[in-house]
Amino acid sequence: MREIDTILTESENQVTEWKESWQDKYLEWICGYANAQGGTLYIGINDDGNVLGLESKTAKKLLEDIPNKISAAFGMTCDVNLRTKNKKKYIQIEVKKSKLPLNLHGRYYYRTGSVKKEITGFELTEYIIKSTGTSFDEMTSDISREKLTFESLRKMYLKATRLQMNFDEDLVSFRLMQEDGQMTNAGILFADQWNIHHSRVFCTRWNGLEKANSTQDALDDAEFTGGLIELYDSSMSFIRNNMRKGWRKEKNRRVELPDYPERAIEEGLVNALIHRSYLQTGAHSQIDIYDDRLVITNPGGMFDGSEVQLLDIRHVPSKLRNPILADVFGRLRLMERRGSGLKKILDAYESQERYREELKPVFYTDGYNFFLTLWNLNYAYDKAQNKAQNKAQGSELTDREHLLLLLKENPSLTQVELSEMMNRSRRTVQMLMKELSEEGLIERIGSKRIGTWLVK
Repeated sequence: MREIDTILTESENQVTEWKESWQDKYLEWICGYANAQGGTLYIGINDDGNVLGLESKTAKKLLEDIPNKISAAFGMTCDVNLRTKNKKKYIQIEVKKSKLPLNLHGRYYYRTGSVKKEITGFELTEYIIKSTGTSFDEMTSDISREKLTFESLRKMYLKATRLQMNFDEDLVSFRLMQEDGQMTNAGILFADQWNIHHSRVFCTRWNGLEKANSTQDALDDAEFTGGLIELYDSSMSFIRNNMRKGWRKEKNRRVELPDYPERAIEEGLVNALIHRSYLQTGAHSQIDIYDDRLVITNPGGMFDGSEVQLLDIRHVPSKLRNPILADVFGRLRLMERRGSGLKKILDAYESQERYREELKPVFYTDGYNFFLTLWNLNYAYDKAQNKAQNKAQGSELTDREHLLLLLKENPSLTQVELSEMMNRSRRTVQMLMKELSEEGLIERIGSKRIGTWLVK
């Protein structure tokens, strides 16, 4: 057991809960712990982590009652111990993870983050499937092999490996089909035919920074159906058609300046297709492109119930909701078979010239959906240039005034970018910036590579 002084310096979390006194409704918390990863419930400690203590008679009775209540409700035992701090008594209830789903009076609870929630519907179905040691994509389907073709899979596999698929052997090897000829759900999802009708992607390019009231105000929209390969290809094509991929020529190289790093988009889309919950029959994956960002939404939160926004993204363990889908995408070279795709999205952004900390991708889950927000790397530059040019056209600005206006709108602009925006040579821009620096009108904050300009 960890020392109580260590525990009290923390806050309530995924595995710790404090209660001032015992109530039978806290059996729901115990059920939630057992269905998640286990945890500890303390009785006699308030929400601030202060040990209030229990009367000796109360503590003695709880030591007898709580184990009996747990055994009667769940048919299991927990370690219930009496502890003391500063002569004040409190009770510690240690709950271990259950191998089978537990319910309290027919209702199932699950601990996620620092809250307890009841699980119903698709979440309950998914939890029960997971507790049996299997997954949705591994389960068998009643759709026969004779009704399915895999031309998209064959072409993608040939492109990735330069090998032809032997369907009789490879469908079994890839676990898309069982040896007796029954198709798995993974096989159905990779087939050319559209048999799982909520396996689809809605894509919209919105006009502006927010969703409009109807798609009539959208610049472009599409709905894609079919197998996973077709969904991936069609969605990537939609995104590419609705983003710019600029570039800048330097002496000995060509510098790419995309709106979004393509590697980040690929990883985000693959994650959405393989990690989504296919048990939500009325749900679908969604791609929304705005002027300043691209948002990929897929049904199902983190597979272990955690809240991704509270985690260190670079150290999130890879836990697969659909391991067969992930394995096949790995064979197709569309994702690495080891490591977290979330980390690769961060790496793709940080490798870009126009990346700044405020453009860091955002990962968020509300428990039912997973949201990935990718920021447009060119938006701030385009906005600064357009605003400065509009002002320049409305009045006679000197080069000094034009440069100051550009830096005020976007302090991260480089000399090369300023020269392009002002239609002046880089030498001219360098001289102007030197003058402005010496006069104290601008100041460099940070390094040459990732620093910014302060306009005084």
